[in-house]
Amino acid sequence: MGFQLWFYFIILFLLCPILQSTESQQAICGEEVCGNVTIPSPFGIHSRCYSRSWFRVSCKQTHKGEKPFISINGIDLELLGSLFQDTILIKNPVSYVSCDHKGEVGSSTVNLTGTPFFFSSDYNYFGTVGCGNLATIFSNEADPLGGCIQPICGDGASESGCYNRISGNFTSNVVNMTAMYPTGKDDDKRCASAFIFSRLYFREDYPLPIGIHIETTHVPATLCWNSTYCGDA
Repeated sequence: MGFQLWFYFIILFLLCPILQSTESQQAICGEEVCGNVTIPSPFGIHSRCYSRSWFRVSCKQTHKGEKPFISINGIDLELLGSLFQDTILIKNPVSYVSCDHKGEVGSSTVNLTGTPFFFSSDYNYFGTVGCGNLATIFSNEADPLGGCIQPICGDGASESGCYNRISGNFTSNVVNMTAMYPTGKDDDKRCASAFIFSRLYFREDYPLPIGIHIETTHVPATLCWNSTYCGDA
């Protein structure tokens, strides 16, 4: 009996540093870090930091270092941080119209239907790159949300575009491009892009946010969510 008690204390002595180290490495919810991004609550990397799968964050190794991602309806979206309560900033994919060289990229639009997330007109604008089109955005209920007229085609047209406010909140959208200034035989090949972007991330003094052009594949956008989905995380 004495030998067994002595053996128990030896094992406990050896395990204490390991247990203390494990405890110190446990996630502090709301303060987890992936790369240079602090993960805001109710999102989390550790399983105890999120109560619903919607708020699970995967810290992945990329060629630019570690980056946090959330998965929404099969699309991985890079998490850029948080601006306000119940909002996060993500890299939102750009959709393309009549851009043959983009291949399948044009189909990578984010559909938030069936999730707690939505795009809010309080934080986002609708933007488009291209020339000579009336660009219109519609909600998943086919209600018009907004639009703008691109400048007439000319030198530097691929860097031109427009943006405007959107009305209401929505979970999915479609974009329609209608030619306003026909250019002849190549009119059907006119390449344009459309996107939802965070108005809080860019200055409003320019026709388009700085750094966005026809080759841009992702832009920062703000997601909101219904807080009733957050649970007790």
